Amino acid sequence: MSPPVTRRHTPRRLSWWSVTWLTVVWVLLWGNPSPVVLAGGVLTAVLVLVVFPLPRVRVRLRLKPWAFTVLVSRFLADVVAASFQVAWLTVRPGPPVRGVVMDLELAGDDELLQTITAEMTALVPGTVVIDLEPSERLLTLHALDVSTPRQAKAVRRRVLAQEARVLRAFDPRAEQLLNPRTRKEPR
Repeated sequence: MSPPVTRRHTPRRLSWWSVTWLTVVWVLLWGNPSPVVLAGGVLTAVLVLVVFPLPRVRVRLRLKPWAFTVLVSRFLADVVAASFQVAWLTVRPGPPVRGVVMDLELAGDDELLQTITAEMTALVPGTVVIDLEPSERLLTLHALDVSTPRQAKAVRRRVLAQEARVLRAFDPRAEQLLNPRTRKEPR
């Protein structure tokens, strides 16, 4: 009979990138890049990373420069346009502005890309993300100034177009995920 297999706990190595990044944040919070603050930042970073280790994350993303440029420029244009629209809604005369809560099924199954899509949607004035259920690929949001099904459809199209730009900028399987014929059902 063979002896029982025991798993050895292998200590994780500290990532110098994480230590450096946390140290920079520490120095910025203190506002004084003195040697004492720098040393305290390094010690605090090491302590935080040892006491609160994060799991290793496998990122299967690939940055596509042109698609990323399109994503950022369109996002900035959306933010500027929506800012003016929301500003006008606050000062215009007339009845109170109405909104709607809606669910959208996202095409992508990567939680990081779903989160990026949700955050970029939330940063555009006039929309507030209420919930994101990654396993169901379901994004729930509140949209301002929506009172007809046509306006709701326009918001839905805008958010799904944003997700398509995110997928095209980062996911190597973007076209497969965006094609309704080849898309998998949620887990």
